[in-house]
Amino acid sequence: MTNNILGSLILLACVGCTLGQAADQIVVPGDVDGDKIVSAEELQKAEDGCNAGKITSEELAMIRMIHDSYPRTFTDSSGKEIDIYKPISRIAVLTTEDYEILRTLNATDRVVAASKYVVLSREMGSGDLYADGSGYINIGSPTSTVDWEALIEANPDIVITYMTSPKPEDLAQNLKETNITVIRWDSGNISQYLDIVKTMGYLLDRNESADEYCRFFEDKLGRYLNAASDLSVEQKPRVYLEADFGGGQTYYTCGSGHAHNALIMAAGGENIFADLQGFKQVDPESVAILNPQVILRYKYLKDSPGIEKSLDDTAALKGLRDEMLSRPELNRTEAVQDGMVYVFTWDCTKGGGRFYLGMGYLGKWLQPQMFNEYDPRQVYQEYLEKFQGADVDVINQGVFVYPEA
Repeated sequence: MTNNILGSLILLACVGCTLGQAADQIVVPGDVDGDKIVSAEELQKAEDGCNAGKITSEELAMIRMIHDSYPRTFTDSSGKEIDIYKPISRIAVLTTEDYEILRTLNATDRVVAASKYVVLSREMGSGDLYADGSGYINIGSPTSTVDWEALIEANPDIVITYMTSPKPEDLAQNLKETNITVIRWDSGNISQYLDIVKTMGYLLDRNESADEYCRFFEDKLGRYLNAASDLSVEQKPRVYLEADFGGGQTYYTCGSGHAHNALIMAAGGENIFADLQGFKQVDPESVAILNPQVILRYKYLKDSPGIEKSLDDTAALKGLRDEMLSRPELNRTEAVQDGMVYVFTWDCTKGGGRFYLGMGYLGKWLQPQMFNEYDPRQVYQEYLEKFQGADVDVINQGVFVYPEA
């Protein structure tokens, strides 16, 4: 009788969780007492059950691995400590940065749902960069509208999203009747990026892939960033970043806590508005008074220019730069007088492009001697071929910045 009950409980655990279960009802294979941990006693019972033909050897192997390796505890970018009680087999990912990390780790076979920016790559202006993601369930956008019904129906073990999007209250309300674990990563922040890769490697049993990638990153870009981190304040140019994420307004900038500010700092620049928090509009006169030596203009443009565009398709970006150069309130700044005004686009701030393209170009503009030998397109191409499996040519096509460094 005891063996029959044990076998039924283990079989139930192996079947998994139903959508209606609460978060504290996660079913762990081999866990008989419901504490989500497989104890030595429970492992022995599972072994006895296998010998008696109650469970299969494959099921026993899973239970033994959980006993040996779980729970796994980590802290996400929001500071939340999270326990993972069993192998992650189903993933929903709402960010392109983290989707690329999953590709780097050879773990996309576990992805069941992704944001529209992955699933509808070509329609969203990314060409074939995420062509492999077209078959996933489309769960919308983390910053506008998440398709909560589709997300829940995908039944993922975890959902990976941004630090602040979707809002915590939205996640809590829409996922309260599920057992989906939410992980918030700040994967666009260079100060956390490699640690996130390593943590995901640990969680997904892809440590070797994570280590291989980290070696590549350090060899191709990390050594330049290490040199830039040793610069004194006096060696860093004063930088004004104007960022347009699609709203069309001018004089919005990114301060402390924003990933764009981290890019400037890591590439060897000194953000004149680093004391601001997040994304805010500033007074034009304050920009002139602070007298930047370099002006960076970020612009989200859906269709033009971008990846897979002709190299000479620069009119849109040239127009943005010319407009900045023509502003009378900026004509006495060192940046305008010296022509140190540059434009970069969304392709430079998503996924690996944020580093290999975006940070690479920023480095060449802010610290040209230090980054003299760094080729943003070439290194990005290597990354796409070696770790992303993306059939995209960024050497002979694509317009990402203006003027080209």
